[in-house]
Amino acid sequence: MTGENYRFGYKASGDAAELVKLCEEFGLSAFIVRSVMDTAKGSYNGAIPTVNSSDKGQVSSSRVRQALSVGDIEYVSKLLGRKHRLVLTVSEYSIKERKNIIVPKSCMVNMPPADGFYENCELFNGGYLGLCRVAINTETIDIEMKDESSLSPDTFQEVKQVGIEFG
Repeated sequence: MTGENYRFGYKASGDAAELVKLCEEFGLSAFIVRSVMDTAKGSYNGAIPTVNSSDKGQVSSSRVRQALSVGDIEYVSKLLGRKHRLVLTVSEYSIKERKNIIVPKSCMVNMPPADGFYENCELFNGGYLGLCRVAINTETIDIEMKDESSLSPDTFQEVKQVGIEFG
Protein backbone atom coordinates (compact mmCIF):
# COMPACT_ATOMS: atom_id res chain seq x y z
CA MET A 1 0.00 0.00 0.00
CA THR A 2 1.36 3.40 -0.90
CA GLY A 3 0.13 6.96 -1.02
CA GLU A 4 -0.81 8.51 -4.33
CA ASN A 5 2.08 10.99 -4.12
CA TYR A 6 4.74 8.38 -3.20
CA ARG A 7 8.11 8.80 -4.95
CA PHE A 8 11.06 6.41 -4.99
CA GLY A 9 14.29 5.62 -6.78
CA TYR A 10 17.09 7.75 -8.16
CA LYS A 11 16.14 11.42 -7.81
CA ALA A 12 12.62 10.25 -6.88
CA SER A 13 11.98 9.38 -10.52
CA GLY A 14 9.51 6.57 -9.72
CA ASP A 15 5.94 7.21 -8.67
CA ALA A 16 3.09 5.17 -7.18
CA ALA A 17 1.85 3.96 -10.58
CA GLU A 18 5.36 2.79 -11.46
CA LEU A 19 5.55 0.91 -8.15
CA VAL A 20 2.28 -0.92 -8.91
CA LYS A 21 3.64 -1.96 -12.34
CA LEU A 22 6.92 -3.20 -10.83
CA CYS A 23 5.08 -5.19 -8.17
CA GLU A 24 2.86 -6.84 -10.79
CA GLU A 25 5.96 -7.88 -12.76
CA PHE A 26 7.27 -9.71 -9.70
CA GLY A 27 3.95 -11.25 -8.68
CA LEU A 28 3.35 -8.86 -5.79
CA SER A 29 0.32 -6.75 -4.96
CA ALA A 30 0.44 -3.01 -4.48
CA PHE A 31 -2.38 -0.60 -3.89
CA ILE A 32 -2.50 3.17 -4.14
CA VAL A 33 -4.45 4.94 -1.43
CA ARG A 34 -5.80 8.44 -1.74
CA SER A 35 -4.34 11.19 0.40
CA VAL A 36 -6.07 12.05 3.64
CA MET A 37 -6.50 15.77 4.14
CA ASP A 38 -6.13 17.59 7.44
CA THR A 39 -9.53 19.15 8.11
CA ALA A 40 -8.48 20.84 11.37
CA LYS A 41 -9.03 24.57 11.37
CA GLY A 42 -6.05 26.57 12.55
CA SER A 43 -3.06 25.49 14.55
CA TYR A 44 -3.14 23.33 17.67
CA ASN A 45 -0.39 24.75 19.88
CA GLY A 46 1.64 25.69 16.82
CA ALA A 47 2.00 22.09 15.68
CA ILE A 48 1.13 22.65 12.03
CA PRO A 49 4.53 22.63 10.39
CA THR A 50 5.56 24.57 7.37
CA VAL A 51 5.61 21.94 4.68
CA ASN A 52 6.24 22.03 1.00
CA SER A 53 3.31 23.20 -1.09
CA SER A 54 2.58 19.72 -2.47
CA ASP A 55 1.99 18.53 1.11
CA LYS A 56 -0.17 21.48 2.17
CA GLY A 57 -3.18 20.26 4.13
CA GLN A 58 -2.27 16.62 3.66
CA VAL A 59 -1.92 14.30 6.64
CA SER A 60 1.62 12.96 6.65
CA SER A 61 4.08 11.29 8.98
CA SER A 62 6.07 14.56 9.02
CA ARG A 63 3.03 16.43 10.30
CA VAL A 64 2.39 13.78 12.99
CA ARG A 65 6.05 13.81 14.10
CA GLN A 66 6.03 17.62 14.31
CA ALA A 67 2.88 17.59 16.47
CA LEU A 68 4.41 14.89 18.72
CA SER A 69 7.63 16.90 19.06
CA VAL A 70 5.71 19.81 20.58
CA GLY A 71 3.47 17.56 22.70
CA ASP A 72 0.25 18.46 20.89
CA ILE A 73 -1.63 15.23 21.57
CA GLU A 74 -5.01 16.66 20.52
CA TYR A 75 -3.69 17.49 17.05
CA VAL A 76 -1.89 14.14 16.76
CA SER A 77 -5.20 12.38 17.48
CA LYS A 78 -6.97 14.45 14.82
CA LEU A 79 -4.29 13.63 12.25
CA LEU A 80 -4.23 9.91 13.04
CA GLY A 81 -7.98 9.57 13.49
CA ARG A 82 -7.24 7.76 16.77
CA LYS A 83 -5.22 8.17 19.95
CA HIS A 84 -1.43 7.96 19.71
CA ARG A 85 -0.06 4.83 21.35
CA LEU A 86 3.52 4.80 22.60
CA VAL A 87 4.86 1.23 22.77
CA LEU A 88 7.52 0.32 25.33
CA THR A 89 9.48 -2.87 25.90
CA VAL A 90 9.37 -3.61 29.64
CA SER A 91 10.40 -6.21 32.17
CA GLU A 92 9.15 -7.14 35.60
CA TYR A 93 12.08 -5.10 36.94
CA SER A 94 10.47 -1.90 35.64
CA ILE A 95 7.68 -2.09 38.23
CA LYS A 96 8.11 0.13 41.28
CA GLU A 97 5.72 0.17 44.26
CA ARG A 98 2.96 -1.85 42.45
CA LYS A 99 1.47 1.33 40.91
CA ASN A 100 4.46 2.71 39.01
CA ILE A 101 6.51 1.66 36.02
CA ILE A 102 9.75 3.46 35.23
CA VAL A 103 11.49 2.63 31.97
CA PRO A 104 14.43 4.25 30.20
CA LYS A 105 13.66 6.00 26.93
CA SER A 106 15.82 3.40 25.22
CA CYS A 107 12.86 0.99 25.67
CA MET A 108 10.66 2.96 23.25
CA VAL A 109 9.54 1.20 20.09
CA ASN A 110 8.08 4.33 18.47
CA MET A 111 8.11 8.12 18.90
CA PRO A 112 6.83 9.64 22.14
CA PRO A 113 5.28 13.07 22.57
CA ALA A 114 7.51 15.88 23.86
CA ASP A 115 8.94 15.67 27.35
CA GLY A 116 6.25 16.65 29.83
CA PHE A 117 3.41 15.46 32.04
CA TYR A 118 0.35 13.79 30.50
CA GLU A 119 -2.92 13.08 32.33
CA ASN A 120 -5.76 10.76 31.32
CA CYS A 121 -3.66 8.16 29.55
CA GLU A 122 -4.54 4.47 29.30
CA LEU A 123 -2.16 1.56 29.77
CA PHE A 124 -2.40 -1.69 27.79
CA ASN A 125 -0.38 -4.91 27.65
CA GLY A 126 -2.56 -6.84 25.21
CA GLY A 127 -5.48 -6.03 27.51
CA TYR A 128 -6.57 -2.89 29.31
CA LEU A 129 -4.63 -2.26 32.54
CA GLY A 130 -6.16 1.07 33.60
CA LEU A 131 -5.89 4.84 33.63
CA CYS A 132 -2.50 6.39 34.25
CA ARG A 133 -0.45 9.56 34.37
CA VAL A 134 2.75 9.72 32.35
CA ALA A 135 5.82 11.86 32.91
CA ILE A 136 8.33 11.86 30.07
CA ASN A 137 11.74 13.39 30.74
CA THR A 138 15.12 13.31 29.06
CA GLU A 139 16.00 9.83 30.31
CA THR A 140 12.90 7.97 31.50
CA ILE A 141 9.20 7.44 31.07
CA ASP A 142 7.41 7.26 34.42
CA ILE A 143 3.95 5.71 34.44
CA GLU A 144 1.74 6.02 37.53
CA MET A 145 -1.53 4.11 37.72
CA LYS A 146 -4.40 6.44 38.67
CA ASP A 147 -7.08 4.13 39.94
CA GLU A 148 -6.96 1.12 42.24
CA SER A 149 -5.16 -0.96 39.60
CA SER A 150 -1.96 -2.50 40.84
CA LEU A 151 0.77 -4.02 38.75
CA SER A 152 2.74 -7.14 39.50
CA PRO A 153 5.66 -8.86 37.82
CA ASP A 154 3.12 -11.43 36.55
CA THR A 155 1.57 -8.67 34.41
CA PHE A 156 4.68 -8.78 32.20
CA GLN A 157 5.56 -12.48 32.24
CA GLU A 158 4.30 -13.21 28.73
CA VAL A 159 3.75 -9.78 27.20
CA LYS A 160 6.98 -7.82 27.18
CA GLN A 161 5.48 -4.65 25.75
CA VAL A 162 3.05 -2.08 27.07
CA GLY A 163 1.22 0.60 25.19
CA ILE A 164 0.32 4.02 26.51
CA GLU A 165 -2.57 5.75 24.75
CA PHE A 166 -2.42 9.51 25.13
CA GLY A 167 -5.51 11.66 25.20
